[in-house]
Amino acid sequence: MTAISLRDVRKSYGGLEVISDVDLDIETGEFVVFVGPSGCGKSTLLRMIAGLEGINAGELLIDGKFANDVPPARRGIAMVFQSYALYPHMNVFENLAFSLKIAHVGKPEIERRVQAAADMLQLTPYLKRRPRQLSGGQRQRVAIGRAIVREAKVFLFDEPLSNLDAALRVATRIEIARLKERLADTTMVYVTHDQVEAMTLADRIVVLNAGRIEQVGRPVDLYDNPRNLFVAGFIGSPAMNFLPATLTFENGSTRIERNGKPLVTTGFTSGGRAGVQNGTLGVRPEHLDLASPEAALFSGTVDLVEHLGEVTIAYMRLDDGTPMLAKFDRTRELEKGEILHLKAEPSDLHCFDADGMALPRR
Repeated sequence: MTAISLRDVRKSYGGLEVISDVDLDIETGEFVVFVGPSGCGKSTLLRMIAGLEGINAGELLIDGKFANDVPPARRGIAMVFQSYALYPHMNVFENLAFSLKIAHVGKPEIERRVQAAADMLQLTPYLKRRPRQLSGGQRQRVAIGRAIVREAKVFLFDEPLSNLDAALRVATRIEIARLKERLADTTMVYVTHDQVEAMTLADRIVVLNAGRIEQVGRPVDLYDNPRNLFVAGFIGSPAMNFLPATLTFENGSTRIERNGKPLVTTGFTSGGRAGVQNGTLGVRPEHLDLASPEAALFSGTVDLVEHLGEVTIAYMRLDDGTPMLAKFDRTRELEKGEILHLKAEPSDLHCFDADGMALPRR
């Protein structure tokens, strides 16, 4: 069953359109993550689903029912904001119970729901504490608990971990992953700029750019088969290397050259294109490996070596001046000024036409 449907949804502020032609179906029980750079419209789109922002055009359906004009309180949605927004004069129990008291829920039911949420989020020992007596991660769990007690059909998360330090982000992300498993029938929509959160939590990722959806898919699909240059550069850490190339389309195939030198056959079709155009060859840093000079696809000089414990990253500059990153096992001994010869499996290469669209593989 489809929990949320967006049909040609648009949002403008005056003459500035910030959400354009968004079409998206989110299934019941699905965990969908909106990602994209700052200003891409991901939080605005989430607030439109919640009813906190109006919709200028298009349709929002919740459980198949038209919801554009339904007040936020009647949409069956609970939202967790970036700011904890806890009541400082109330203890944890009172913060969790407040919305239920406002809704005139009976005291036994309030106690049942609050205790269930506290047990789920490991907050039971802190029910009598006030927010100032809690860590940042505990406060965020209280904010999530306020959403849980409402027993909503849909949870919306607007960058809930962005105020936490690195260690707390990891711990709270694990708590959200566990929450996802426990509330398997609840639909969750999560906004973040952190692709690690997106890749580890999402059933599907929605990549947004300038108010438009660039691609929707499972995390592994976006990593392996990005639709265009934007998605390829946004998904993956470190980001994919992009190298200018000349593409020749003939007989349904694509021939790739760099600096006038042909590369090995990469298995890309022309996708109906013809002629010669400038394009882009892409390869992820983790898909590069050392090669002999004769077998190398790329050769360059190391500018900087970054030792990250489990991996070593080499910042290089190719012979034509193009920057490139290569990611190696920590055992690789590399030095600044060293010349590296690199190769990649043909199946790990990506090719994009002059418009930035990915070429299909054979």
